[in-house]
Amino acid sequence: MTAWHFTGPPGRRRRRRKPRVTVERIRAFSLLFLLFACLQSSKSETDITGLSISFSHTERHSFIIWHNYYCSDVDDLGFMRPWSPLEESGCQKQYETWYASYLPIVVRRRCRWEKENPRRNSHLLQRFVRKGIPHTFRKELWLRSCPSRKDGVWQRHEVPDEVIKQIKLDLPRTFPDNKFLKTETTRKTLGRALFAVAEHIPSVGYCQGLNFVAGIILLVVNDEARAIDLLVHLVSQRQDYYGKNMIGLRRDMHVLHSLLREHCPRVIVTLEKLDVGLDMLVGKWFVCWFVENLPMETVLRLWDCMIYEGDEWLFKIAVSLFRSNMIAISSCETIDQLMTEIQNIGTSKAALYCHQLMMKSAALPITNKSIENLRVIAEKEIPE
Repeated sequence: MTAWHFTGPPGRRRRRRKPRVTVERIRAFSLLFLLFACLQSSKSETDITGLSISFSHTERHSFIIWHNYYCSDVDDLGFMRPWSPLEESGCQKQYETWYASYLPIVVRRRCRWEKENPRRNSHLLQRFVRKGIPHTFRKELWLRSCPSRKDGVWQRHEVPDEVIKQIKLDLPRTFPDNKFLKTETTRKTLGRALFAVAEHIPSVGYCQGLNFVAGIILLVVNDEARAIDLLVHLVSQRQDYYGKNMIGLRRDMHVLHSLLREHCPRVIVTLEKLDVGLDMLVGKWFVCWFVENLPMETVLRLWDCMIYEGDEWLFKIAVSLFRSNMIAISSCETIDQLMTEIQNIGTSKAALYCHQLMMKSAALPITNKSIENLRVIAEKEIPE
């Protein structure tokens, strides 16, 4: 029933405003819920008022996620919340609105994962991965197909002093505000991870941006040896992105150009009118696997699919982001305007609402097979 209250002369009525959901109110609710949960877990079957209380499995999960998200100024990976006193991004309301819609999805998916256990059912796993891997299962799924360096998969090579110098310079620049990565111990771990990449894949050495990739992997896996195994494994799959000629990146920018011509022709018209290439605009998306360009939850959801299914997801997400911002991009008259719009993609609503972005991307007819076919064509057309 709609609630009304009356003000002014008879006959005038105004709809009552819904109370705004704020962090302070959510924290107060969480503490109250926590008290009830503690009573529920005790031997007594009644609370202090003598009334019986009972919470479902879903309600318990919902409370835990709400409590962890809103009652701490840092998230599970050590990044500042948008409403933290130390965070000055001014996006509190935007993030509160997003998470109010995202929380039910997180709770529902967590319960489905525990009920269906897709980790033991290959027929379900792809669908479940695309809809989001719960944080508690992410490490296991990321490492599932990752070989160990102990098996002798990669040989060791001497690392040049210049590469070591570059790694040391970037260590303090890697997520400097992160709770875990800003400690001296963790930075040394990060340095060893980047050194391992240069040691095992000399054609890559070190490329700026890999420090952020390594940082996320260390935070999620939380095991130095296995995190380094995963980092080396993933970089080795895309090592032609990082060579001197970056031939793999140039090839895949050509592939992305072909996909955009098919799915976002207005964007291509703008690029050709301004005579600007995709490598200058979005090459960093592929080099860093979007880690420097998208909200962290969106990056994690993308990596879930990329690690499980392959590079097709880099292209799916790129095409989806261009489609969502196609009107703004196609209206650009100068290169400066175009660069600004591309930078704004990372903070757009399409980028923040990760679940909707993943579902739209999954529906695109872009597969690893079609990517490989386009790569064959691209390799013949790009200059050496």
